[in-house]
Amino acid sequence: MGYELGQQSNQLKSFDLTIDGTKITNSQLLNLTLNWNINNFKVVGELMFRDMSNLVEHMPIRGNNTVAVAMTDYDDEVSKQEFKVTDVQYSRVDSGEPVVKLLLCDPITLSAMQMYNEMSWDKADMIEIIDHPETLKPLLTGKKKDFCPPLPKHKNFCMPLHVPFSNVYQWLARNNNVFFYQTRKDFVIQPIKKLFSRGKKGDKFYYKAPNNFYRRKIYESVSHFGKVIEANAFQPNAKIASFVPGSKHAKWEKNDFKKALGDISSKGKTDADLPGTTDKHYYKSDYHIKEVVDYMWQKNAYQDLELEILVPGQFATNIGDIVELDIVNYTETTEPEYNINGEWLIVEITDKILGTDFIQTLRLTRAKFSK
Repeated sequence: MGYELGQQSNQLKSFDLTIDGTKITNSQLLNLTLNWNINNFKVVGELMFRDMSNLVEHMPIRGNNTVAVAMTDYDDEVSKQEFKVTDVQYSRVDSGEPVVKLLLCDPITLSAMQMYNEMSWDKADMIEIIDHPETLKPLLTGKKKDFCPPLPKHKNFCMPLHVPFSNVYQWLARNNNVFFYQTRKDFVIQPIKKLFSRGKKGDKFYYKAPNNFYRRKIYESVSHFGKVIEANAFQPNAKIASFVPGSKHAKWEKNDFKKALGDISSKGKTDADLPGTTDKHYYKSDYHIKEVVDYMWQKNAYQDLELEILVPGQFATNIGDIVELDIVNYTETTEPEYNINGEWLIVEITDKILGTDFIQTLRLTRAKFSK
């Protein structure tokens, strides 16, 4: 691991974790990881601890237990989250020490997976369906709602009894070309274009920062680009036909990778050099044809370039933020990293708590190089 244990800027100032009210101490804790991803509403995690007092049997821990976490980072930013246990693994290592691994999921997602509501609307938009008293509205509490303006209405929209509501809101997000996710403090429904248009947040992240205690130091970075297979398979040129009920004629629209890039206004200056593709035709008859087609292209275009960085943990950093990176060596400006400096969108955060150490892996995306 490319960071130093016990480094000051990695340290949590406070850590409190309980399982059904019973405290897990730092000496018991092996690790805690929490994952936030812009492509999914759910927040998941994994907790590993030494079970010297046999909590698995005495509590007992059988699943659906409540894990509450309250932490304060080096900047005095507080994070409080609650999870449900979805899987329990009990093992012993060579020394005979019992180790418990718990898989975690946020309670709203778990409730949505167990929610089977047979409901229908003659006309409703995505936000009305999600933020409804009989769906998620009673559960979307304790955080702010960062919702975009009302989206196009769905006509004669039905939710069948055999489909969980978690599947419904995932379908709605895809077919409205928006992201539905949660951060530490917000529930978010926004299109990718809106996220890219937001200004950068916080100071620059630096690779090889001169100060080893710098809060936005990058310990490691791994970049991914040149994704020829994804470009050929998922970013073709296309002509799309949709039926217009009023005129009773088909409406044709062209879409391709360059149009998708222009629509989302991804960060950077130079498009990735992608190979050409042959035309493919999609014939659709759907009220939301534009949103569906835009999603098909933009879901790939915005992540043609990916970068993973390992940094000191900060609770103020969230998925959906725009961050700026300077990862060029101070004495060399001809390194490959020169092309990937600048602003990026955070699409995934993995919090890693190891004792009192707190680090994060950030996955960043955009579609253009720096020059």
